[in-house]
Amino acid sequence: MIAARRSIVALLVPSLVLTAAACDRGKIEEQRVAPPPSAPPAGSAGGQSGIVWSSGLNGNGQLGRKAADLDPSLAPVTGPDGKTPLGGVVAIAGGGRHSIAVLSDGNVVAWGANDRGQLGNGTTRDSAVPVPVRAPAGEPGRLGQVVAISANSDFSMALRRDGTVVAWGEGGSGQRGDGRMKTTPLPNLVRTPDARRPLTGITAIAADGRTELALRRDGRVFAWGANKFGMVGDGTVKTRPLPVPVRGQGGTAPLGGVARIAIGGQHGLALLRDGRVLAWGRNEKGQLGDGSGTDRRLPGPVKGVRGAGRLSGVIAISAAEKHNYALRKDGTAVAWGNNTAGQLGDGTLTQRGVPVVMVSGHGPTLRGVQQVHAGEAYGAAILSDGTPMTWGAGGRGQLGSGNRVARSRPGPLVMTHGATPEKVLTAAVGERHLLLLMRP
Repeated sequence: MIAARRSIVALLVPSLVLTAAACDRGKIEEQRVAPPPSAPPAGSAGGQSGIVWSSGLNGNGQLGRKAADLDPSLAPVTGPDGKTPLGGVVAIAGGGRHSIAVLSDGNVVAWGANDRGQLGNGTTRDSAVPVPVRAPAGEPGRLGQVVAISANSDFSMALRRDGTVVAWGEGGSGQRGDGRMKTTPLPNLVRTPDARRPLTGITAIAADGRTELALRRDGRVFAWGANKFGMVGDGTVKTRPLPVPVRGQGGTAPLGGVARIAIGGQHGLALLRDGRVLAWGRNEKGQLGDGSGTDRRLPGPVKGVRGAGRLSGVIAISAAEKHNYALRKDGTAVAWGNNTAGQLGDGTLTQRGVPVVMVSGHGPTLRGVQQVHAGEAYGAAILSDGTPMTWGAGGRGQLGSGNRVARSRPGPLVMTHGATPEKVLTAAVGERHLLLLMRP
């Protein structure tokens, strides 16, 4: 990824139901446990459509509108005509220097940097207005029938209704999942571990930009790409240009019983169906949440708040380069890992090797949280009434606060005309730019 990396939480397909399996000491066992309470998938409006707004860095046109190199206030992204707002959008995702969106007809558009083919239109030319992403090589026309997207660094992925995964952008670390270590300007299908056919049966995806995750309908997880710190989760540090199963805690069988996935710069997260969270990969800033600071090549449990027991009651997760968020079923959120810019939202700049509770702007606990998104040294939340909040690094205007000041507590956002945004459907966090999907 570019410098440090930011990642997007997995996007779940609401119409697909995961099987009830749980992982215990590396063995997959059937378990009669209801899935965790529903939380909106990251970047998805849950079937609703809206208009995309943006703020932050704009050096490559990633804000999708006429603006200076950066803009700390929110304004609408323009559509392909460069004039009217981009509407009819049902899902959004932000990469390092580009953005992507799913339209209500299932087609995908992208804008911003394109030097690594991250716009997926067959060229390497940047575009400040949305352009159609093309279908994978060998298929005609536009990329369509898409139900979920994820982006990071110079890389993007899309999940289609048939359970196949399409990748485009940077490919030098095997992150495109087709067996090659190559960057090309056209999208490709992610292949099975033996490369004989497209990977199928996928219900969620999570992109890091160098290491990628996919969740299968049966609750197992596949990973591929860079693996220097064990972030593929297969017990090795071998680069994997084709998907391999993430292993269970004992390493003897595939990890199972997973409901949601997330991938940070060099570590992965899995939310189990019983509400517990597992982590693996690099841990130098406490991002694995076990209090040890030791890297791990296989999944292990995240500790509870302040290190008490194990983290439980979680319904959604999000991972960034070196910090993570977990949303709990009571509407509160916890965070752990690096905190140099206040990205943990706990009112401090103290690194946390185990989860701590996020605070509100003026109180001890942020409540009524419906979504939480981990960005590059910053974060965003959508409350149950549709109010957005942001915190952490703000030097490029990525907090949408109207200024470039960092903050360690969640605070309000500002639109170009000075109003506070309301009725936000969802958010997406780029490396240094923010996207909001708002009701018309």
